[in-house]
Formats: sequence, structure tokens, C-alpha cells
Amino acid sequence: MKNWVRVALPNVFTLGSIFCGVSAIFYCIDGFNALTGDPGRAPWLIIAAALLDSIDGKVARYSQGATRFGIELDSLADVISFGVAPMVLVYTLKPFGEITWVLCLLFLMCGAIRLARYNVMTLRRVERINQEKDNFMGLPIPVAAIAVASYVIFCWDRWEELHLEGPFMGFMLVLSILMISPLSYRTLPSLAFKSKWSILKLIAIAVALVALVWNPQLTIFPIVLLYILSGIAAWGVHMVRHDEDMALSVEE
Repeated sequence: MKNWVRVALPNVFTLGSIFCGVSAIFYCIDGFNALTGDPGRAPWLIIAAALLDSIDGKVARYSQGATRFGIELDSLADVISFGVAPMVLVYTLKPFGEITWVLCLLFLMCGAIRLARYNVMTLRRVERINQEKDNFMGLPIPVAAIAVASYVIFCWDRWEELHLEGPFMGFMLVLSILMISPLSYRTLPSLAFKSKWSILKLIAIAVALVALVWNPQLTIFPIVLLYILSGIAAWGVHMVRHDEDMALSVEE
């Protein structure tokens, strides 16, 4: 593969993510149904942006075409598609009254901090840019954006309006905190069958894909929620084991 193609190809997907994110913003501003407030395509465009974002990283690593320019462009795309777009979506719905703008800005700022931290950590290890990562520090901002967008989709499919505004407000606050937290989140497993755990994860992903094809409106949010909870659960298990190790060392 020619060098310029190898470098440019991932950026095409990144620009596609920006296109979807900006389109979601425009739809929120101009495209909401004036009578029903139906968000329509806006949350789906955010999810499409996340799909393209996941592809650009895979393509960059597969083609060995990851560059500093690509990393910076990807972060700018993420701020737009997974920071600004979900913020505009929620603000347009105004589920929390006057406090909506505060939570939206907090979500955006925490997402920006998460991306800046990721860039600093990545650029410190330039030689590893093209290597697959096993873990993320903090909840990835695309996952947080999908959680917000898929909840809106879930509510409109079930009730044709945003439901449980109070818990949703707390959920957005938790998402903001998780993005800047030190919690570890696993990446999607590769297709290599390295261990029985990799096989089990691939089976779980296959089941999730079947569920998504069956009814994406109802299944995207629960699947994303399980992923979010997995990081919290892993942290809890780690803390319990750490306390047990400390107790054993004191006894010895």
C-alpha cells in the first residue's frame, strides 16, 4: 500500500465521523419536530460517528498508518462528535430545566480533559502508536456519547418522550466523572483466539450483535450500560483484592 494512501485512509473515516457529528448538531438545531420534539436522526448520527471512529483506529493500526497528525485530528473529531453533539442533543431536549446547560458543559469539559490526557499518554510512547491497546484509562468519550444517544433512542421507542429525567441527570454526572477517572476499561478483543477468555468475549460480542440486529432501539443502551458497569465492577474487585493482599502482608 502506498505511503500516502496508508496515512490518508484512516483520516477519511475520521472526517466521516466529523460529518456525522456536525450533522447531528444541525439536526438538533433545525430538524427537531416542532410538535413532538422527536430527536429523530440526531442520536443515530452520533452512534454512526462512533462507528466510524472505531473503524479509523483499526484501519490506522492495521495499515501501520497512525501518525501524530491523525491522533490530533481524531481528538478534534471526538470533541465535536462525542462532546458537542451529545451536549447539543441533551440541551435541545432540556430534560433538567435550567440546570441542563450546567450538566451539558460538565460533560463536554470532562470529555475534553479525557481526550487531552489520552493524547499526552499516547504521544509519550510514539513507537507504540501503531500497536493495539488492551485498556483505556477512564471511560472513552465515544462510549459516553453512545450512552447518552442510545438512552434517548430507547426512551423514544418505548414512551415517545424522554423518561426518568432525574436518574438521567445523575447518569450524565456519573458519565462525566468516569471519563476523567483512573478506572480501566477493556478494549474490544481482537479476533485472535489467545485464551479461553478471548473466546468467551467473542461469543458475548456475537450475542450482542444478534441482539442489535434484532432490535437496536432497545438493545444498544443496555449493552453500553453493561460495558460501563464492567469498569466499575473491575475496579471494585481490584480494591477488594488489594485490601486482602494488604491484610495478608500485615499478618505475615
